[in-house]
Amino acid sequence: MTKKIYSVLLLVAVCFCALLSCTKSSVTSSDPTLNYFPLTLGKYVTYNVDSIYYYGSTCTQYEVKSQMKTVITDTFTDSKKRISYIMDVFTRPYEGGIWVHNNVIFITPTVTPPLTLSDPTTISLLYNADQTQYVKMIFPVSNGYSWAGNKYAVTQDSMFTYLKDWVYSYQNYHMSYNNGYINFDNTVTVSEDNESVNYPNVDSSINAYRTFAREVYAYNVGMVYKEWTHWTYKPWLVTCKNGYSVVMQAIDHN
Repeated sequence: MTKKIYSVLLLVAVCFCALLSCTKSSVTSSDPTLNYFPLTLGKYVTYNVDSIYYYGSTCTQYEVKSQMKTVITDTFTDSKKRISYIMDVFTRPYEGGIWVHNNVIFITPTVTPPLTLSDPTTISLLYNADQTQYVKMIFPVSNGYSWAGNKYAVTQDSMFTYLKDWVYSYQNYHMSYNNGYINFDNTVTVSEDNESVNYPNVDSSINAYRTFAREVYAYNVGMVYKEWTHWTYKPWLVTCKNGYSVVMQAIDHN
């Protein structure tokens, strides 16, 4: 009799664990908007990259054309017991050139339980690149939703001061978008920052700066367009603007 009771209890325990497992899975995968940034092993996107670097001390600019490919290659468990994805970054100087491993990006989805019964469960996409952590996206995607995307950036460092107080927001949700190479039927735009003060060509005696950042994500693809511009102009220090501008356009994906 005791063995039968033990067997029944064991069966109940197994079923309960299975139920919890299914519940956990549904929380992390039932939101279809997660597919705007698909985290699937082997997923890749190839980009044409156009960069302009402004050198204020010499009043010169240097234009670079290249290609970049990002690939989800592996996963690991981070120090907080969360599953993180490894995105390897490869670059080459031109189409047909040899891909060279250039960087590694760590992507960690984090689940935030609802504060009240009426609130949804949200998933934040932590994106670690170049010694900085960004909150790239928050799910579920909703037009007009905004968040502090750079709240984990170490803006005390002079290199990253300009990242302070950026407010990311979703725009053009579920709209088509042509990035100059491919038309994508279902996308969402993440507006990250848009600041402009003065312009050296108008008044060369006053400080100026320009910061603009925007990314577009396509359903089942990931990021298909990125524009990131940041330059400063300090007439008492240099005679021309100093900074860079980068545009990335997806040309291939699986």
